[in-house]
Amino acid sequence: MSNINIIKAKIAISLVIGIMAMLLVYVGLQDSLNWSSLSRLPISYDTAISIVIKKENLTQSDLNDFSTRYVYIKGDGSIFESNSNTNSIGKYLARSEEPTITTGNHFAWEVRYKKNNSTFYVDSAIGEIIAK
Repeated sequence: MSNINIIKAKIAISLVIGIMAMLLVYVGLQDSLNWSSLSRLPISYDTAISIVIKKENLTQSDLNDFSTRYVYIKGDGSIFESNSNTNSIGKYLARSEEPTITTGNHFAWEVRYKKNNSTFYVDSAIGEIIAK
């Protein structure tokens, strides 16, 4: 074999190995989206209620004064049903009175306080109230 053929073979092998590595990384990243990680596990609904009670200074509140549901809220305030186990996004439910404080999209707990008919959206990952 001549030197040029050896160089062409090395380049071809390098390209094939590079493309295969890129495909493996791509497949791995796509697959990782289907697996839960500790940082993506949502807080519980009772933790979301506790956050609302604390941040809004709601003293003498009973858990029966609240109702919750897991939702997906877009930055513009559009609210969709969701599932806390799969983070799937379902049908459109409503629109909040204001956009999220980050104008980003969030999986959140919708916490309704029945006594004064107010609704809070608590981010399910960081536990912050992102919309009212």
